[in-house]
Amino acid sequence: MENNEILKLSKEIKLQRFKKQISQKDCASFLKVSVPTYREFEYNPQKLNLEQAQKLSELLEWNLFEFFLNCILQNAIKNEIK
Repeated sequence: MENNEILKLSKEIKLQRFKKQISQKDCASFLKVSVPTYREFEYNPQKLNLEQAQKLSELLEWNLFEFFLNCILQNAIKNEIK
């Protein structure tokens, strides 16, 4: 994953958590990790494994697959324009 996509994912996770008014502590408890570990996931989502990412998307009621599909499509459009 490129740095741009990592940054987008990080921002999107935080945005979705804020929308649902869920704390980092609640997310950490749900994923069965410490709060510092969860914070690391938000700032560096590459550290999430697939199972954790899926659980987090369920908690946040957010379609992770759709997010990645949109990133891929945006990159394809950018490459077509070049």
